Amino acid sequence: IATEYPTEEVTLPPSNCPTGTIPDASGEKCCVESCGSCGGFGCNLRPGGQWACCTGSVTALCSTGTLPCVADDVTEPPTDAPTECPSGSIPDGYDEKCCAETCGTCGGFGCDTRPGGAAACCTSTVTALCSTNVLPCVLDDIVNPPTECPANSVVDGTGTKCCPDFCGACGGFGCHLFPGGAYNCCTSSITAMCSDDVLPCSL
Repeated sequence: IATEYPTEEVTLPPSNCPTGTIPDASGEKCCVESCGSCGGFGCNLRPGGQWACCTGSVTALCSTGTLPCVADDVTEPPTDAPTECPSGSIPDGYDEKCCAETCGTCGGFGCDTRPGGAAACCTSTVTALCSTNVLPCVLDDIVNPPTECPANSVVDGTGTKCCPDFCGACGGFGCHLFPGGAYNCCTSSITAMCSDDVLPCSL
């Protein structure tokens, strides 16, 4: 099944992004054109991946030659950005989930060793919406893509892979510790298609 990279159809505000780059929905951060769209849901699935197309933790000015970057004319963060975490929290690398600022970095490798531990700084099993004032949380404007995982299975955070439901969650940090172990619950080496009635599998 061919992967369709998520993009956002938005009317972009004026931006001072460098030539060869595209602005995010706020017009204040810039990604390489090959991403198709800059930041927001599914940014990690676009050509170039998380480091080219996601903007949640981007702070470098474009004048430094770094991409993605913050447009040089930006003096204040956007007040209506589509992926704005609640006050006192920071976004993960995918612009989808938020952790307490004290974590330093939200999710990813070593999240369990940061101030607050796994409960505060890891995101692989987070389901609470940020509107509930619980941290870590999932941004309310994130709409999970439709999935067609087989019965008795759970979908991973990208909506593209499925694991047996006894794993509790599919992929992500610590998946090798889930019931069923790495073979059933981690997604990095999945080659089987779900149409073959095999788990874990790719949609």
